[in-house]
Amino acid sequence: MRLDRLLAETMGSRAKAQDAIRAGRIQVDGKPVSKPSLDVSDPEQVTILPAEAEFVSRAGAKLKKAVDVCSIDLQGQTVLDIGASTGGFTDVCLQHGAAKVYAVDVGHLQLADKLDRDPRVVKMEGVNARDLQPQDLPDVPEFLCMDVSFISAKTVLEPLLQRFAVRHLAVLVKPQFECGPAALNKHGVLRDDRLRSRIIQDMKTWLLQYFVHVRIVDDILPGRSGNREAMLYAWERRMR
Repeated sequence: MRLDRLLAETMGSRAKAQDAIRAGRIQVDGKPVSKPSLDVSDPEQVTILPAEAEFVSRAGAKLKKAVDVCSIDLQGQTVLDIGASTGGFTDVCLQHGAAKVYAVDVGHLQLADKLDRDPRVVKMEGVNARDLQPQDLPDVPEFLCMDVSFISAKTVLEPLLQRFAVRHLAVLVKPQFECGPAALNKHGVLRDDRLRSRIIQDMKTWLLQYFVHVRIVDDILPGRSGNREAMLYAWERRMR
């Protein structure tokens, strides 16, 4: 039986089982596994490790994967976190040595308490990132990370990249918000893998206007509805 199907009853759903597998919490015969489709014949082979809240939200695990895979260096850097919400990305940046994070979100009262109290975090609530200007920040951000919903990532990134000379960035690409509603099923999930791949490749091509290198990190936690998202890391800013 597929590992995720085997775990679904215990964990409540296949989606939760897949999250646990990708988070490294599942072992088979004492060894960590990463493939939800792994065929397992004996349930006794499977061990579920306890969950640890490493970050204030599950979004943090997505940026953490990109940081690890791409060896992103944030030590001592000033960060601009767009769509900060609870602060999952902010939390990752601070845990990896960022000196300061500007946590920008159009909403209010969402940031986790521990980050709200952290002197390294500058909370910018009720701010539309597309209107953000360099003079709004007393520091020059070196790294930009972004997680936005219900809008194309390009729509938010384009004015920011025209105004801020960040050296590198990591953006969470949500294909379900890059395509039209006609491409989604009744649950709001994009099932067309070819369209999903085209959307991610298109974002990579678009980012190459601004950066010399762009890497796709595709094996991350899915969105809560089951949409398969991807992190894109871009570095070495082009001279314009």
